[in-house]
Amino acid sequence: KSNFLNGAIMKILYIFSIIFVLACTSCNSWLEVTPQDTVDEDQLFATGDGYRNVLNGIYKQMATSSMYGQELSWGMLDVMGQLYQTRGFHSSSAYYKLATGYNYEDQYVKPIIQTIWSQAYNSIANCNSILSKIDATDSSLFRSRNHEKMLIKGEALALRAFLHFDMLRLFAPAPVANDSKAYIPYFTIYPSTFEPDRSIKEVLERVIKDLEEAKNLVAPHDTLDWRMMLTDGHRIDYGRGAKEANQDLFFKYRGFHLNYLAICAQLARVYNYMGELDATYYQKSYDMAEHVITFELDPGGYYPNLVFTSYYYTDENKKRYEEVLFCLSNQKLMEDYASLTTGTSSTVFYLQNSLFDDNGDIRLTNMVKTSGNYQVCTKNIAPDGEIGDYQNCQDMLPMIRLSELYYIQAEHLCRQGDIAGAVQKIDVVRRARNCQTGSYGEMSKRIKDLDTFKKEIIKEALRDFMQEGQAFFYYKRLGVSPKDGVQAANLVFPKPDNETIH
Repeated sequence: KSNFLNGAIMKILYIFSIIFVLACTSCNSWLEVTPQDTVDEDQLFATGDGYRNVLNGIYKQMATSSMYGQELSWGMLDVMGQLYQTRGFHSSSAYYKLATGYNYEDQYVKPIIQTIWSQAYNSIANCNSILSKIDATDSSLFRSRNHEKMLIKGEALALRAFLHFDMLRLFAPAPVANDSKAYIPYFTIYPSTFEPDRSIKEVLERVIKDLEEAKNLVAPHDTLDWRMMLTDGHRIDYGRGAKEANQDLFFKYRGFHLNYLAICAQLARVYNYMGELDATYYQKSYDMAEHVITFELDPGGYYPNLVFTSYYYTDENKKRYEEVLFCLSNQKLMEDYASLTTGTSSTVFYLQNSLFDDNGDIRLTNMVKTSGNYQVCTKNIAPDGEIGDYQNCQDMLPMIRLSELYYIQAEHLCRQGDIAGAVQKIDVVRRARNCQTGSYGEMSKRIKDLDTFKKEIIKEALRDFMQEGQAFFYYKRLGVSPKDGVQAANLVFPKPDNETIH
């Protein structure tokens, strides 16, 4: 997997050195030269492997520390989601400024936001470079012919939608604002230097269109020909190598790509976001979540559907990779985390007090350790002694989990007035986390209506997506302030001054 995911990021640039030849040639002779450190677009897409390299490069860029490798997961977003106590941050640091005042104009904060914008839109441009060429490319150039061609096109569309959606969630208000203002551009053409900003609804409509098309494109590979590659034994687990599995490295570890199940789960997430603008989408989000939850991965097998990681198997498997539908890989994740959290000027990610409500919760017992009078999450910290099964998830950046689908369904049921049904959906996850449920749990006592549901589901998100960056989006979408004095406007990133897309 590491060789596959560590392929070089191919920069899609038109760079030509034009040399005017004076001697022994006519005066209008020009020589086109491709520099050694760049790749001409025609050369890049001359083979199917070129498409593979560009696609791999997009995933790799997304996993860097300036994006989901840190800032859009355990770093900036979880700081803003108030997962941590500010006492672990230096008062002059970007994280302190974000946690205490959401100060986006701070000299240390501003560059972080600018980089997120430029890196995301650079990745989108690379998606569009694939899409601009692939339809006209002969299927025979791909090792697996049209089968592979459609899969790559589907993933490129899904990635374009995934990135635009997160840019919308960051740089625009939540749909509850329900205004017609334009916030971010949606790029579909390559090359393109300008697209008009679009409204929240317009962007969501384009995201949904791309995801629905992507779902249909990847379905033949993931649901018909190689359905077994979506089982947890092949989707994520590094240790399996059954002879009947696809031995081409590009098609292994589908959990590290936007596979069919991940695209469907992302659609459920986006439908849920669209629900505030069109209530019919809440039902669509519920139904799409149900499609993923009940999807038969291995008909007749011991685990035919997606399963949660057994709570007695999380002491080393801290990221619970069996239930991860989509993730990224950053081989430097542990190194980056350690470099920030150790040393004399270290940042300490102390978890907020009272984060957990059940002492038996495996997210507390197996994923948190005591540091003095405080607690820290150990998802990105190797176990003491033998590393064991942790080696299977140490580089993993979970992006979509099975639990989110149950939270989506619980929200829909609550909006329908079915409080008991909503609690039952949450309890499916809590039972998997070794927490008290049902009449023995406190959830049914605390949830009385939609407002109380929102507060409780955010607490669940903080626990289940700890150091994965999702809690911030729950606060923002549901209109709940993550901290006293913080208004909805404080949760909208300002666009970079120059809006440059490199």
